[in-house]
Amino acid sequence: MRSRASGLRVRHCLVSLVILSLLLAAPAVHASANVESRITSVIAWIREREVESQFIRGFAGAPSAPLNLTLYLKDQGLVALALSDFHSTHNDARYDQLLIDAAEFIMKARTPTGRFYEYYDLETQKWRNVGGLYPWEAYALAGLALSAYKISYKDAGQRAYWTSIESKLKTSIINLLSNQRGDGAWIFREKGTGDREASTAENSMMLAALSYIGLFEREWGSPQQALYYGKLSAKTAGWLMSMQVSNSSLPGFGGFPHSDLNATQFTEENGIVLFGVDSYYSLIDVLYPGAAPTIWDARRVMIDWVAGFVREMRDSYGGPYFARNASRLVKYPMTTIAACWMLQALADIWVNLGGDAYYADARKPYEWIVGGNALRADMQEPVRGSGSAGFYAAIIPGDVDRGTRTEVAASAAYALIRAAFVQIPELPPGAEALVLMLGLSAAVLVLRRKRPFA
Repeated sequence: MRSRASGLRVRHCLVSLVILSLLLAAPAVHASANVESRITSVIAWIREREVESQFIRGFAGAPSAPLNLTLYLKDQGLVALALSDFHSTHNDARYDQLLIDAAEFIMKARTPTGRFYEYYDLETQKWRNVGGLYPWEAYALAGLALSAYKISYKDAGQRAYWTSIESKLKTSIINLLSNQRGDGAWIFREKGTGDREASTAENSMMLAALSYIGLFEREWGSPQQALYYGKLSAKTAGWLMSMQVSNSSLPGFGGFPHSDLNATQFTEENGIVLFGVDSYYSLIDVLYPGAAPTIWDARRVMIDWVAGFVREMRDSYGGPYFARNASRLVKYPMTTIAACWMLQALADIWVNLGGDAYYADARKPYEWIVGGNALRADMQEPVRGSGSAGFYAAIIPGDVDRGTRTEVAASAAYALIRAAFVQIPELPPGAEALVLMLGLSAAVLVLRRKRPFA
């Protein structure tokens, strides 16, 4: 009997080892320490980009000239997006002052008519480029709208500050309404050419901004205003979702074009489009019950996008191809910023739709970013003595473009925070193979020991 009991204990231990190995190979219960260290180091890199003069404080576009003297509005919006999400998901206010610095820059870039300058030139001490409606304004509006709601929800003591900003955002929206067509599309002006087009990525940012302004009003403002912004969201979403190629027999199925005038589907922009679709999916029934498009329409958009775009626009390592149109696939450059926007979109799609397949889709861009690509290159720089590390720009054929930009770093910070939120693990190199080998070895031992006690 003692021998039999001892044998059973051995079998139980071995079975436990099998289960443990499978759990380790599967998604972790807590975000990997490596995910968190990457977030900390990229935010430290963003902090190092902060510059100030007598008149302004903000985050420069890059470490080297001339961008180290150029403070872009879009970059500040993306920094705000990332840092507010860090506070929201981590219950941690350590970066709130950096967030406020970004918000203050955006509000100083705002004109009395509610429009926004593109950038501030530290060398000349002047604001540059303003008019109506430019792409950078959508990122500023979205960054502040999401920050206003997320920080106010987590910290009532900051609500008065963000209420003041939210009020000014509403004024900007009202003053920009002349740029929204009857079909719901927001028309943006191209700075270089002056051409006007309805670009899908910027419409997505407008959709997110409208949705979160509405949510702020629902929680701490006017129910009538919440409904008003819910209706604006639905109008914008109706046009945006209509731009998806929904016929599975057509080239480009599942993807979104650059604009109503350019059918090319860019991977980075597609990830940004799904950012807005996810915001709409999560909030519209709260803001505007019975709205069209419905959450089921948004769900279909997500499903078709993953099936027709995501799984067709990546290499065997999960790397993002650059773009496609009806006649051509452009693989390079495989940009880090595209991988980041794909990562955040897929992480939120997994939250919305569930299922192992969508979780696996979300892991692929993460693994590509952290070194699981064809070049085995970690797209985040080595950590400096200061604890900071930015992100490289792209993989090009046979090499890595090691340029670093604040736009990429802020997008990466946001994507990594979303990855941590859904607990995408980062195992050390070779760990998955080791874990599976342990599991298989244990299984063999169980089978060998099973016969005497059968």
